[in-house]
Amino acid sequence: MNSILEPSLSSNSSDPNPHDGPESAVTANHVAPNSERKSMMLALLDSEILGACSRQSLARILPLLSERYCSEGEQLGRLGAQADHFFLLIHGELCLRSEQGQEQTILQGCFGEEVITGSHHYRADASCVAPSHVLCFPRQAIEILVDANPALKNRLIASMMSRFSEQAVSKTTAEAGSTKAPSGSWIAALGWGLTILIPLLILEFGAQWNLSNKAIIFSAIFSSTVVMWAFSLVDDYIPSLFALLVILVTGLVPAGVILSGFSSDSFLMALSTLGLGTVVVTSGLGYRFILWMLSRLPNSQLWHNVGLFFTGSLITPIIPTANGRIAIVAPFYLDMVESLKLKSGGAAATRLAISCFGGISLFSAVFITSKSVNFAVFGLLSPQGQDKFQWLTWCLAAAVAGFTLVALNGAMAFLMFRNQERAHLPKEIVQQQLALLGKLRPREWAAVAGIVFMVVGIVTSSIHRVQPPWLGFTMFFCLLLGGSLDKKELKEKVDWTFLLYMSGITGIVATFNYLDLDKDLGVHLQILGAYMRGNFELFVLLLFVLINLIRIVVPINAAVVILATVLMPLADLNGVNAWVVGFIVLMFAEVWFLPFQCSYYLPLQELNRKHALYDEKRFLWFNAVLNFARLGAVYASIPYWKALGIL
Repeated sequence: MNSILEPSLSSNSSDPNPHDGPESAVTANHVAPNSERKSMMLALLDSEILGACSRQSLARILPLLSERYCSEGEQLGRLGAQADHFFLLIHGELCLRSEQGQEQTILQGCFGEEVITGSHHYRADASCVAPSHVLCFPRQAIEILVDANPALKNRLIASMMSRFSEQAVSKTTAEAGSTKAPSGSWIAALGWGLTILIPLLILEFGAQWNLSNKAIIFSAIFSSTVVMWAFSLVDDYIPSLFALLVILVTGLVPAGVILSGFSSDSFLMALSTLGLGTVVVTSGLGYRFILWMLSRLPNSQLWHNVGLFFTGSLITPIIPTANGRIAIVAPFYLDMVESLKLKSGGAAATRLAISCFGGISLFSAVFITSKSVNFAVFGLLSPQGQDKFQWLTWCLAAAVAGFTLVALNGAMAFLMFRNQERAHLPKEIVQQQLALLGKLRPREWAAVAGIVFMVVGIVTSSIHRVQPPWLGFTMFFCLLLGGSLDKKELKEKVDWTFLLYMSGITGIVATFNYLDLDKDLGVHLQILGAYMRGNFELFVLLLFVLINLIRIVVPINAAVVILATVLMPLADLNGVNAWVVGFIVLMFAEVWFLPFQCSYYLPLQELNRKHALYDEKRFLWFNAVLNFARLGAVYASIPYWKALGIL
């Protein structure tokens, strides 16, 4: 008697190795003929339970499926065997026999629902009454389907309920619903202790440090917030809300100042791009694009990395928030890792994660439209400086730094993540997945229209004088009005916690400036002006060290605003081009060593926690080394800036 994982393929099986189970049937060397793949596609679409799933999710799992041809009397599953596969009967006849001796004949439909209900074992024997053709789903494939189609789980449970006793189902459901309670640690205890102790110390001794009363209160609140971020005591958006709440309660600044983040252009742009990203992903346009790219790129790791990096770089000047870009590109990365069957946590998957993250982040300072804080630096330029450094001239002046950084990133990734993994995705399967998606649907066309509208609107903004955030909000409203982004997706798919986090950060920075703490900080940085004028190379090194220290506790945008506000006027006073100093601040402010320092890394980290895609430890080490590449990129640009006459 064979279990479901034991070999039971008949002589007419499509698997070239009859001694392997369903998992091994899905190998790089096995590609079902087109006729068989078409029958699989039709079986999926005709299934009463699976046919309601989105075509995008069905296309994603297609490479994971395998087929079995079983003869009369052959056993497919065994009572008590490990439940690793779900099955869909394409044609034939099966008999299920439960533990209580109940029998049920199946002429069509599915069985093996235990794989998704949390049960570890099948609750019935399954044998063929007649020659049968069965489609096999590994657990991973069903989990992907359930993630994309939450209602599927209820349909599978209902299907099993019609077959087993209520007692068995209740037990299975209870097993599925059990969750492991998180456990505490001494690090968390230390973090909470410092969260309370440090503000108390500041309140007690702040006057001795010549701080004003308001500066003492703000420093106490901010220190508590930073400690919560540093120790990851709670979700990242909660400390920023804590700061907002305490500042409001203490009346430290007017409510309009601390809540300014919720009415800022950055909030509108982030909301708009997250909405567009949701439509791009849920409509299937993003997945269609990645399949289209895979079908045309050479089937090698190099080109897969180039393609993903290029995708992120392409949208960098269009989407003016790194968080919005990672929201769009990260699902591409997930799809590529799963479609290419890269080893979980392996070098290939980690290098692909680096390409994904590098594509959306390395050019952040190169394009003025790539981040909202770039406009803040632009606003600190003199009127003559603003005339000189428009979109194209900004890009040209930053080109050497950008391409140097990309070259160093590519070289380091090649050296640190060399591996022998091979891509496993045959082009034929990609073409069949594209065929399953069919023609572009109205929601995909809406996503395309939204992207085109944003690109054309931003490129021509100097003509119509409409700011990009308002263009984005118009696009967002049209998506809602046309029904392309519905209420459920708006609530569940848009990352509202990030919007709260970003708005909180903006309010904290506004409070910092309102209390003139930026000017106090500037007094302590006057010595940098002398180095800026006398030895610019040394000034760059000192600024790099200073920003690395500040970035330990200060978020990116806050660090940029504080340092640019202080150093760019200082550059004008010392005869140095303010744009050069502002650009260097933008470049160095992107350094980060720990995840909490970089808000746009957090979505990728969350994706990795959920799907175990890449080796995060190696990823963070790579990023730490890449921080120093930013210093090299700036040094490489100094001769170029001198040649352009701007330094």
